[in-house]
Amino acid sequence: MMKLKYLFLLFTVVLFCGCSEDDAEPVFTLQNAEVVANAEGGEYTVTVTSTSDWTVSEGAAWVATEISTTKDKLVLKVNENLEKTDRSLTLTLTNAENLSQTVSVKQGTYAYSANHHYKLPVVFHVLYWNANNTQHYVKEGHLQKVLNLVNQYYDNSGVDMNFEFVMATEDPDGNKLEEPGVSREKWQYTTMDCTSFMGSGDKKYKDILWDTNRYVNVVLYNFSDELVMGIAQFPWLPEPFELGGISQAPKGANLSENPYPQCVSLNNKYIYDIPEGADKYSMSNVIVTLSHELGHFLGLYHAFNQLNNGNTNTNLDTDYCTDTPPYNKALYDVKLTNYLTYNPEITSKSSDAYKVYVMRVNSKTNVEFRSANIMDYAISDANAFTKEQAARVRYILNHALFMPGPKDHTGADFTETRGSASDFRFTPQFME
Repeated sequence: MMKLKYLFLLFTVVLFCGCSEDDAEPVFTLQNAEVVANAEGGEYTVTVTSTSDWTVSEGAAWVATEISTTKDKLVLKVNENLEKTDRSLTLTLTNAENLSQTVSVKQGTYAYSANHHYKLPVVFHVLYWNANNTQHYVKEGHLQKVLNLVNQYYDNSGVDMNFEFVMATEDPDGNKLEEPGVSREKWQYTTMDCTSFMGSGDKKYKDILWDTNRYVNVVLYNFSDELVMGIAQFPWLPEPFELGGISQAPKGANLSENPYPQCVSLNNKYIYDIPEGADKYSMSNVIVTLSHELGHFLGLYHAFNQLNNGNTNTNLDTDYCTDTPPYNKALYDVKLTNYLTYNPEITSKSSDAYKVYVMRVNSKTNVEFRSANIMDYAISDANAFTKEQAARVRYILNHALFMPGPKDHTGADFTETRGSASDFRFTPQFME
């Protein structure tokens, strides 16, 4: 009897040992494995249950992944989608027991609305030959500072255009940029003629640019004419949309036929010219220059009388905005040039010379006014836009071709109905 009792106990122990945790079935399950993010992006959590440690595959630059310390959560940080199209990716999770699960991430884009707040991704193409030449190569972090100050100019311009420039965070292939908004590209031409660059139609120039529907491209190089600080292409509108002074692409036009670089060019000679202090002044201030050229890129003309096809009537108002007072720039230039020929450069806003040459005379009313418009030249406060200028910019943001952000293209036809040999040809339209 005693022997049977011992056998029974032994059998019970064997059964207990046979059901150890080491022999349990491995578990690897996910909850919330299909993430649908809106255009604004945000943080999303996937709950993970696993009997062993696990890892997650690399995704795209627009989704950052983070594994919780308790290994029971995968946190996804989805960037805002500034593209015109939806995007998606699949992440693979694998545990130590070689079990795998997938997480699907889909993100929509912004629908067009007239009051949409545009964020325009900017990429600076830094063309250089010698990386040790900081004038051409540009110090890391400097271009972020430049763009921040440009945004301040637009924000404090007296009108709300409801948009901002942002540094691009990824390249066209979805790779994260080590330095946001900057592409450093070795280039054999250390000096180039900016009008040739903008208007020659040479493929090697256009190939520098990233997709113009996704980025505002700013190209930095050394201008052969050192007195020119910047130059920009004007935007294009698709038929049926039209705006004074802006070229129109007719229905059925093959948009890929535009051979010209739709961009802004900046002379890198002046890239560090940022006056420090409220009273300091420089006619070659890179912040004012870039703000001005981006104004052209967004459809704004010079605030002064612009010669048009040889028309010398300096009383014409040529910028399509009636709230910017016109003035005879040719006459003003003669006056300013005479002064600068015999006097030092104007570097102080409190100087007598600045107080004189910041003033203009309205060529229609003969009334003196102070120059404050960012689209003016020479001695100017250069810190303001007008309501009509803001309305032009908004129209371009809402409807233009080759421009980032959601668009209203109602009634436009982008099918290449005219074939590869379209009877429509792009003509470059750029301005300093």
